[in-house]
Amino acid sequence: MHASHSSISSYLYCGKAYELAKIRKFPEPPAWYLLGGSAVHTATEWIDTDGWDGTPEEAFHYAFHLACQEARESGWEDETQWRTAGYGNNKQGYAHWSEKGPRYVRQWADRGLQWDEVEVDISHTLPSGLVIKAFVDRAWLDRKTSTWSIVDMKTGSSRPDSDQQLGIYTVLFKQWLARQTKYTTPPFTDMWGGWSFIASNYMFKDDEFYEMDVSNWNLETVDRLAQEWKNGVESGVFLPNRGFKCARCGVAEACFLQSGDTETTRVFDRYNPYFIGD
Repeated sequence: MHASHSSISSYLYCGKAYELAKIRKFPEPPAWYLLGGSAVHTATEWIDTDGWDGTPEEAFHYAFHLACQEARESGWEDETQWRTAGYGNNKQGYAHWSEKGPRYVRQWADRGLQWDEVEVDISHTLPSGLVIKAFVDRAWLDRKTSTWSIVDMKTGSSRPDSDQQLGIYTVLFKQWLARQTKYTTPPFTDMWGGWSFIASNYMFKDDEFYEMDVSNWNLETVDRLAQEWKNGVESGVFLPNRGFKCARCGVAEACFLQSGDTETTRVFDRYNPYFIGD
């Protein structure tokens, strides 16, 4: 069992959805926003690592094609079952990402930024022994000011209102950095005293970097948070969080509070009085 920002935040947002998806393994249909976001990340990674010879737009379209193909091969051939974001005429499906995705990758490429680290695996074994998985999208060291900039790239429509992800990532990045010999040569021998850290979300929709204060996060805090997530999961505490997003939830079909008494909820959801899953 390992922790991650995604698993912790999913558990905190809705314990019932976490239980249905992660514990009871209800099969979730693909989501266009996840496929499109994944394609943007893949295409920009190719560009930033000099792994692409074509245009940024071509990079997105090819990455998007691969992501959709993988979704079909996972057993979801009917694209009408794939989840969308937005409402009414603003459904964010294939057409939305075919228009937005190439523009996002182009604006990123046009910035011409140079990064020291791209999609770096900063997974770490916490002091408690619990493993936490994480990847930092981009990191850059300003050698004039000895400042590291850590960036997480966001393709969604809303800016994160929590510092949790960047806080966890900054802490884990520091631990990863301490293990990298290429960054321990002079004048960067003092791992913490000589370096400072800036953490930002890059929002593609705004083409802007938004910095967050993560100064209160430390290794002990991350470890405690991860342990309490683990304790909650192992104790079977999965509280629902009912709201307007429930109708678009990927496991709504298996949720008794959303879908009522059905054959599916009888198999998957303990809240159904006629539950037979166990």
